[in-house]
Amino acid sequence: MDRYDCLIIGAGIAGITAGIYLKRSNLSALVLDKDAPGGKLNNIHRIDNYPGTPKIAGPELAMSLYNQASELGVTFDYGAVSEIKKVDGIFVVTTDMTSYEAKSIIVATGIENKKLGVPGEAEFNGKGVSYCATCDGNFFKGKPVVVYGYKDHAVEDAIYLSSLASSVLLLAPEVLETTQAHREELLAAGNVTLVENAKLLQILGENKVSGVRYETAQGEKEAETEAVFQLFGEKSSSMFLSSLGVNMNKGFIEVDANMKTNVEGLYAAGDVLDKKLRQLVNAAGEASVAATSAISYVHSLKK
Repeated sequence: MDRYDCLIIGAGIAGITAGIYLKRSNLSALVLDKDAPGGKLNNIHRIDNYPGTPKIAGPELAMSLYNQASELGVTFDYGAVSEIKKVDGIFVVTTDMTSYEAKSIIVATGIENKKLGVPGEAEFNGKGVSYCATCDGNFFKGKPVVVYGYKDHAVEDAIYLSSLASSVLLLAPEVLETTQAHREELLAAGNVTLVENAKLLQILGENKVSGVRYETAQGEKEAETEAVFQLFGEKSSSMFLSSLGVNMNKGFIEVDANMKTNVEGLYAAGDVLDKKLRQLVNAAGEASVAATSAISYVHSLKK
């Protein structure tokens, strides 16, 4: 069974950044993912807010990160992690392919957007259907958009989009769950229409999104739009940690300022963390901290 100083689970921007830091410190590291390197970058049409890379396509940034890490000698492998155990101070990582041993672990598995399963959602993903308003809102300046969600995150993004789009239709499947301040700010925006207890039935279009069909107590309706921001919820990809007793909040990992979990030698970075802002730039920063902490931990074992 192969053993590494650190095993990084997740090959998105956080995982690859951690791998770069570890390799530059001459520690053995493996970046493991069940999908292609880059994570959610591979599904982002264009990125405008990552420093130094204006208007870069997500897959292009993913390839750049992968090439940089590979040239340094970072090792990548494929597999879906099913379980992690800690035996005599060593982590045993089991995947659907094989098993590994590691002195330390960095979890950077990110999140999965909850899918609605309505007609048009999958077909127009990346063609008007988005799960990130701050990532993609800029592409719809001066155009009508729809937000679907009812919790504070959806309200915040509807407010954000109101400064960009010509109009925002917020379809809330339930009564809004938000602060009074956010509700007042939302309703004060002159181009936002709120429809509560509305169920999204279908996303319409041909080559791209052109409208939505939804249902209220008054019956079915249609609205024109060029984008649908599906903000119904997110879930972390961390079920494989259950046997370790890692502290979590609704599935998201809790860490301290050094990205350390309550389990010795286990760190986390990126969107899998229990935090408010999930952006590429802070995922990379968190990964550098997690990697630095893991490096110190591994060196402490050698003393």
